[in-house]
Amino acid sequence: MASASNEHFWRDSALRQEAEGYQWRNASHGRGKTLETRPDPDAPKGFVFHRTGGLVVKRRVELQEDMLYRFAAKKYVGAGADALVPLLNSPWWMNDDRMQLLLGRARTAGVPLIAMARRQLALPPAWTDCDIIVRARLRPGILIAAHAGPGRTAEANGDTYTIAPEAPHLLMDQLYVPGLGRHFALNGAGEAHARAWFDLSTATSFDPALRGLNP
Repeated sequence: MASASNEHFWRDSALRQEAEGYQWRNASHGRGKTLETRPDPDAPKGFVFHRTGGLVVKRRVELQEDMLYRFAAKKYVGAGADALVPLLNSPWWMNDDRMQLLLGRARTAGVPLIAMARRQLALPPAWTDCDIIVRARLRPGILIAAHAGPGRTAEANGDTYTIAPEAPHLLMDQLYVPGLGRHFALNGAGEAHARAWFDLSTATSFDPALRGLNP
C-alpha cells in the first residue's frame, strides 16, 4: 500500500492535538509554546488542558482526487493567479458529500447556509468570517491521510456553538488534513504542501450568501 504524502504529519502528536481542539497559549503556535490549561479542582493536578472546537477524532480517512470544501474569510484571499492558495493552506475541510448534506440541512431548516455552517461545523465569528466557500480537488496521484470525525463545541469571545453528541443523527463529520496550516510542526511548509497536493486549476470560490445556495 502506498504511503500517504503527509504520513509523517499524520503521525505527529502535536498536530493530532490541534485536530482534537487543544489550544496553545500563543495563537502562533511558536516553538516551545505550551498548551493552555484551566483550573479543575477535581483533576489530579488541579487543572486540565483547555479544549475548544476541533474534532472528536474517530478514524483515519485516505483521500485521493477528492473534491474538498471549506468555509473561510475572503479577506485572506491573495493576489494573482494563485490567489486562493492562502485559503487552501488550512487543515480544516469537508468532502463533497458532507457539503451536500450541509446544503440540504440548510434548505430543510429554512436557514441561511452560513448560519447552518456555524452550527454544524462549530465556527464562531471570532475564528472565521465564513464569507467565502473554497473548493479544490487533490492532484491525481496524491494520496492524503486525514483525521475524521464530528466537531466539538467551540467557544470564542462569548459565542458558543454547541455540538450535541446526544443527537448522533445530526453530527457532521469533518476532516483535519495534517501538513496544512501554520502549526509550528510544519516549519512553515503548509503553503508549499497546499500547492503540491491540490490541483490549483480546480481551485475556485463561492459566496455562501448566493441565492442558489440558500433557501
